[in-house]
Amino acid sequence: MNHIIPRVSIVSAKRLPIGKINGIFAQQTPEMLFQNLIRQQLADLPGYSKEQIDQVILGNVTNQGGNLARRCALAADFPVATPAYTVDSQCASGLVAVASGVQTIMSGQASLVLAGGIESTSLANLIIDRDTKAVRARFPMVPTGQLDLDMGVVAENMSQKYHILREQQDAYAFRSHQKAKQAFEMGLLDREIYAFESENMKETQDQCPRFETSLEKLAQLKPAFSKQGVVTAGNSCPINDGAGTVLLKKFDPSEAVQGYYLDYEFVGLAPDQFLLGPISATQKLLVKHGLSITDIDVVELNEAFAVQGILCQQALDIQDQQLNPLGGALAYGHPYGATGAILIARLLNSLNRISRPALGIVTLCIAGGMGMSMLIGNKHWA
Repeated sequence: MNHIIPRVSIVSAKRLPIGKINGIFAQQTPEMLFQNLIRQQLADLPGYSKEQIDQVILGNVTNQGGNLARRCALAADFPVATPAYTVDSQCASGLVAVASGVQTIMSGQASLVLAGGIESTSLANLIIDRDTKAVRARFPMVPTGQLDLDMGVVAENMSQKYHILREQQDAYAFRSHQKAKQAFEMGLLDREIYAFESENMKETQDQCPRFETSLEKLAQLKPAFSKQGVVTAGNSCPINDGAGTVLLKKFDPSEAVQGYYLDYEFVGLAPDQFLLGPISATQKLLVKHGLSITDIDVVELNEAFAVQGILCQQALDIQDQQLNPLGGALAYGHPYGATGAILIARLLNSLNRISRPALGIVTLCIAGGMGMSMLIGNKHWA
């Protein structure tokens, strides 16, 4: 395996607990989540301060308007001279924000960038149709006149097309919850997560993993998108609030850091095939660097639906021990714009338990017909 030279250092990747929609963070604004996270992250990094950070870049999907990243930076008392901007690339917003930070550093425009994402689905504004005045569930993902399928319907269609049974999907979801349960019980999440603390509350644990679930309980759930379907609330990711931030710095081989950015690939495909995005993005990334999937120690795949996880695992030949070793989004949830940064934090959590140079991939499907994969080395990679 060729040694890929690091381009940018990941000084720190951290996250808050992930909450259910209208759950533990129901009254916490995106600004509050960001303030809480960055305060603790910088406190753990002697020699780093807000004044040194050249740019703030945050992914967000549901709280757009007014440049959320700028609002968050100002609320967290960053200097007014520190520019900030918000990225909306749907599920990959946080990962695109990190890639944007990397590119800013590589271009020489900045030496230290804070990137990641914040999502508060609990406090998202309603979407009102301009003509009918009716409340809409979401914004369109394709232009007018093109087929704009609900993501759950896409999951159903994929299940039928590729003959992925309900039992297979429930079993995949159950494994995700069991991995999350084991990670929690063994204290393995402590390296990646900060408690959310305010005057009235302290939250230390992700809200969504169902440690008591079973295959029997999952089998009792009704189909969510089609009366005769196989996709349920149990084998689909929930709707969530959360925050994750990644501090990026120009590569310096003499400095001890949490990990290293190596490269990424961003691909497009038909909108009704978006669940397959991680396959082509990951394949392109591996071919580019002469790697095979056996060279990758950990793959953090965002589990939008169990059928997606199954199809990606099969197509890429990912072994069970490589895939989401601490559990995935079917257990933890998917706070849209924050997910990319959260997955980087979780990936490095696992990679840095390996006492040799190790490689990992973060990969997501993206509503609208895209996929993204990022290659990351652990702290020993340099």
